[in-house]
Amino acid sequence: METTSSIQIGAKLIVNPEDVILLIADGNYTSIHLLSGSRILVPVTLKELEKRFVCCGIFFRTHKSYLVNLHYIIHYDTKSGKALLEMKSKSEIVISRRKKASFVQKLSAITSK
Repeated sequence: METTSSIQIGAKLIVNPEDVILLIADGNYTSIHLLSGSRILVPVTLKELEKRFVCCGIFFRTHKSYLVNLHYIIHYDTKSGKALLEMKSKSEIVISRRKKASFVQKLSAITSK
């Protein structure tokens, strides 16, 4: 059963959104990167998982392949000509040009709380 503190993925897997650093699309599968350092590959599309995770208010779709937890961003860089994020898992995530402005707005809203 889903609650505000957990999200059910499939029949058996339940995750706490606070434990998720990022989600990466891989075709009809999604790789979930957890705070513990483990990764879980689930047979659910990123689009479907986005619907479940965005309601938490701490996730943002930076690109067609990435959904990130805004609390685990270590560094945001635009100097290289591209907008890049460094996540707590040491992953580098690209922010699409179209989503850059809304990302900055969402990040500002989260950090000002």
